[in-house]
Formats: sequence, structure tokens, C-alpha cells
Amino acid sequence: MWQVMGAGAIGCLWAANLLRSGEKVQLITRQPCSIKILHYQNLAKQQFSLPITTSTFLTSTSAPILVCVKATQVIQAITSHQHSIDAQQAIILMHNGMGCAEQVQALLPHNPIICATTANASLLHCPLNIQQTGQGVTYLGAYNNKGKSQQSLIVPLNLALSNTHWCEDVNKKLWLKLIINMVINPLTAIHRIQNGQLKKTAFQRQINALINETLQVAEAEGIVFNKEEMLIIINQVISLTAENFSSMNRDIFYQRHSENEFIAGYLLTSATVHGINTPLIKDLYQQIKALEQAY
Repeated sequence: MWQVMGAGAIGCLWAANLLRSGEKVQLITRQPCSIKILHYQNLAKQQFSLPITTSTFLTSTSAPILVCVKATQVIQAITSHQHSIDAQQAIILMHNGMGCAEQVQALLPHNPIICATTANASLLHCPLNIQQTGQGVTYLGAYNNKGKSQQSLIVPLNLALSNTHWCEDVNKKLWLKLIINMVINPLTAIHRIQNGQLKKTAFQRQINALINETLQVAEAEGIVFNKEEMLIIINQVISLTAENFSSMNRDIFYQRHSENEFIAGYLLTSATVHGINTPLIKDLYQQIKALEQAY
């Protein structure tokens, strides 16, 4: 059985596809949920109505826990369920941004902890009703030594959503996603635009500057990327998700707290440690923070 923590777009996407592949799934929600059917539309526009079990608490001390809540909610979610988590249970963290794994390790020092990043995307229309909007690769890798023994979890996850891989150097994949998010999320949130609007010439100078700043920080952390390749990757993501609104865009639109602290905030903290000047990252971070404080 799988316990999926978080009934948002990504949590429901994994729950739906795990169910379709024959796995048992329990969806862990913050509030009691009376809905018993998970409605799912895939990229081929096929629609599925999947019976789903929901609960506000963990019921298995052996089933892996796939944590799909936002970075801002990870510690609260883990803390509220900490008494029900066995020391042998695998914890898979799948969210935007970085910095949560260190906090989870402090709370659960004996558990296998796995970090994950996915390019799959979906849209939550209403509770337990989602539409897949993007398909891509998913990487999982061990955060701590105990996590290294959990590679077999890839098998059911790959059956659920293909192109899911175990990665020995998951940290580089996480940094890649962090940089992509740093370029796309704040700009689309501040300007209230879809991702595809970033292809306009007006944004290309900012994108180029952001890549320069983020790559300096990454290199200081021992993560090296090629700038030209990074620019190509980011523009590919912008084109492939042209009609999408970024998660930070939606958070600002709906007046929710975003993952600003775990994206720009994480980069600023690292930059400060290494004595790197990142004026554009700082400016975008402050603009998002100001928008959130205005709620």
C-alpha cells in the first residue's frame, strides 16, 4: 500500500496512477473528506473514476509515505503525523524548492528519506478531480544513507507514471528544478502571466541574468551546469508549458503563501554563505514577499 500525503494536484496525480496500476492507495488529507471517488483525466483525455480511501491520519507503519504537500506545509504535515510514523518507513519528499529534507531529517533521524523531482503536471479542478496537463521525467534519489536501500520503490512508481528513475546524484536534479523554478515562477507570478509569455524579448534579459546568478550559487555548492544548455532547457520548459500557470502564479492569484522561501529564499541563503551577490534573485524574492504580506 501507498500512503500519499496531500490531496493537491500532484498528490492526486500519483494516487490516481498508482490506483490504475493496481496498487492500494490511501490519500492522507488535512480535513475529513467525504468524497470516495477520485476523478482523473489523462493527457489522452481519457476519464477515470477511481474508488479512493481517504483519512486524516496514517494507518500503516510499513507503507511508504509519498509527501506531496507544498514545501511550506511539509514540516507541519510530518510533525502532525510523527507519532504514527515508524522508523523503518520510507519518506519520499516531492515538492518544489529545497530545504525541507534537512528539516525532515532532524525530525525523523532514523527514517529512510528520499528526495524526488517530477516534470509531470496536473490541474486540480475541485477536490479529488484532476486533469493531467504535462508529462515528463521523474527522478528519485536517497537523501540519507538509509534512503539508499529503497531503490525498489522505483518499480511501482514507474508502472504508475512511466519515465520514473532512480538517480544516484539526485541533488543535481533538484538544483536543476530549483533553477527552472527560480526563472519561471516569480516572473509569472509578479506579472500575472502564463509561462509562455516569458518567450517575449522583454523577459529574456531577466532570464539570462537569473541564470547567471543561479549558476554562480550552484557552482559554489559544487553543482556545475553549462549556461548555454541551461538556457535551452529553460526555454524548452517555457514552450512545453506555455499554456500553464506556474504554481507561484496560482498562489499569488489565490492569495496563498507560495514556496518563495524554498526557491528564492534558499538561493539567497546559500549566496550569503558563499559571499555571492544576487541582486535580481533578491529583488524578485522581495517582490513576492511584498505581494504575500499584502493579503
